[in-house]
Amino acid sequence: MAKDQDLNPANTSAYVQVLGVGADAPSSSPSVLLFFDRQRYLFNMGEGFQRYCVEHRIKLARMSALLLTRVSAATAGGLPGSLLTMADSSAGGLLAGQASMALHGPPGLSALVNAYRTFVNLKDVGLGMQELQHAQPAVANELVTITPYLLTAGEAEGAAAAGGEVSALGAGREGPTSTSDAEVTAGSTREAAGKDGEERAAKRLKPGEPGPGAVACYAAELPDIPGKFQPQKAAALGVPRGPTYGRLVRGESVLSTNGSTITPADVMDPATPGPVVLVVDCPSAAYLPALVASEDLQTFAQGGNKASKVACVVHLAPAGVLALPEYQAWAARFDPGASHILASAAGKAGQPVMRAAAGVQAKLNALDATFFPLQQSLLPSDGAGSERAIPLPGGVAGDNLLRFNLRPVAKRGLDSSEVLEALSAEAIRAELAASPAGEAIAALGPAAAVPGDTPPPCLASAGPRSLEVTFLGTGAAVPSKYRNVTGTLVDCFEAGALLVDCGEGTLGQLERSLGRAGTAALLRRLRGVWISHIHADHHVGLASVLAARAAALGADAPALTVLAPRSLRRALGAYAALEAAPCAWVDVACSVPGAADVPEASAAALARLAVDLGLARLASFRVEHCAHAYGLALEAAAGWKLVFSGDTRPCEAVRDAARGATLLVHEATFEDELAEEALAKNHCTTSEAVDTAAAAGAYRTVLTHFSQRYPKIPVIDANFQGSVGIAFDLMRINLVDLPRLPSLVPKLKLLFAEPEDAGVGDD
Repeated sequence: MAKDQDLNPANTSAYVQVLGVGADAPSSSPSVLLFFDRQRYLFNMGEGFQRYCVEHRIKLARMSALLLTRVSAATAGGLPGSLLTMADSSAGGLLAGQASMALHGPPGLSALVNAYRTFVNLKDVGLGMQELQHAQPAVANELVTITPYLLTAGEAEGAAAAGGEVSALGAGREGPTSTSDAEVTAGSTREAAGKDGEERAAKRLKPGEPGPGAVACYAAELPDIPGKFQPQKAAALGVPRGPTYGRLVRGESVLSTNGSTITPADVMDPATPGPVVLVVDCPSAAYLPALVASEDLQTFAQGGNKASKVACVVHLAPAGVLALPEYQAWAARFDPGASHILASAAGKAGQPVMRAAAGVQAKLNALDATFFPLQQSLLPSDGAGSERAIPLPGGVAGDNLLRFNLRPVAKRGLDSSEVLEALSAEAIRAELAASPAGEAIAALGPAAAVPGDTPPPCLASAGPRSLEVTFLGTGAAVPSKYRNVTGTLVDCFEAGALLVDCGEGTLGQLERSLGRAGTAALLRRLRGVWISHIHADHHVGLASVLAARAAALGADAPALTVLAPRSLRRALGAYAALEAAPCAWVDVACSVPGAADVPEASAAALARLAVDLGLARLASFRVEHCAHAYGLALEAAAGWKLVFSGDTRPCEAVRDAARGATLLVHEATFEDELAEEALAKNHCTTSEAVDTAAAAGAYRTVLTHFSQRYPKIPVIDANFQGSVGIAFDLMRINLVDLPRLPSLVPKLKLLFAEPEDAGVGDD
């Protein structure tokens, strides 16, 4: 329990605010901020949280505690990235330089944090971690008392929600039956996830016992503000002046000059009752019986002794749960004066949370709608600006940045002054068309093939459903307004799909690109994930993808092949122990041609993955970046060759792997003037990347993994000639469109002629 001194509730402003991190990416839980002048308390930190705060200029330098309603990727996906910025202030980011933070969550929290030890040096982070105890305050000080109330799903449903009885790296599955199988699935949970919290998380719980899968609802109770002291009354009652007055103000009774007992109520105005905020999470109908039956929460409902104090109830439940009659009947128990904020239900369509990136995407769409399709939230079919149905009668849509003011009392109530208007792609494109830049772009005409270009033979037989590469993140180290961290989708359509790296927010980017239904369909045909190295900006989004895939496929979801460095094995085991996220780990080193001592099961898994994707060859190769860093080469039976450099210095391994490549995706973190920094950080400059591509004879090269010092576009110089393109988030490059790719560069140069300052560091 945190205890802070010298905080005066009468002299501080306070409000609760919806931070709609997942409003356009529903796989991520929204956050709820409880704000005081000198302290901040945050409920949930889903993926993309740091990027969201950069976008909306939300400062959390005084964040005292993070409180999770669930131990899951949806509620905690943004935590590892935040811990990394705390550990390394030079990297920039939301919490850079913050000395400490308290972390509270349901049972299983320690297992989750232990998983991060693989890639976060927690010794450098002042992290005070506490697994919640039911009805025991997690925070108590002069400003607020925050108490969790744990809900457990019914026994059958709870097993599914918590991942069931976990063995190997799957949920509710039998463990490996041989040593060779263990090389693929990482053996038992104990072996994969360590011997501490992860092992405990995997044990079957007794019926009704809160554990992994438990959900916390929170009551944040602000104290009463004492009424004004009336010295005239005190004097009339014979209370001597001086220290005795102070004792009465502090709530003590005193004796008058005639020996009578004088209580504070005798000389003070009535106290102003402190408001209560409830943060209620009910992620599925399985938790509804426990919510309805909770006697602790009933104390805040009508007939309870705290009913009149409830100012607002923030509902995190999804729309499907909010619409259930049982949930609506439960919500109706509260005092009619309480406001109900539905944090998971945005009130209007067309409200992308990452507005800067969505605006850029709309402008890029005006350049070429094939390479740059609109985000799903900006599509006309969404009815931008139209009101959406509210699933809970009497509820208020939890629009992004909606506030409920708690103090001062005169301002108490809903405050939508910070809620932004919906974006209109049509308005953005019209404004661009009327600008000098738009007119110059239009004069260049449609993107066309390079004159005199000789496409490789595989393009002659290629169709639009042969291969498509979608860039889900094109930035380096930490996310920015315009570029998410690394992730790329290789879509072979009927043959399946592969994720190449999976930085934080990858799942949200898929949802922005494909929509929720489209993402679920994609995840059902996802064949594998390939992780280049252990740096967090390349894999932190993996847990969310695995959990979403399991949800899309249901209880019988087969394990997904994950090629990753050995050091990531422990984290995968912990993820699987906490929620359904079945995966089969294969050491990425086993996919290097000629690798020694490759277990039979690993070789079989690699061969099966290649066949599933319609590939003649799937091969990793060592690159020069950090220990166990790799690039990837994919060759299809149809003749195309796709190569990823991974993070690297210029090296012969990339040149050899990319020889004759149809498309080379190469990192270009720095401009040429920062060659020394590129050398120090084991990255490439644009010239080095282009020279590698030319030496390899790659038909087309796309540069990516740009330092966040280049917010919208890297420095364009003579390197961008002939065969080179620039990657942007949500850009799609179809195999049949490769001949047109370089003709985009002159248009991009015109579009982003005005520079913009960056604000964050590099890997």
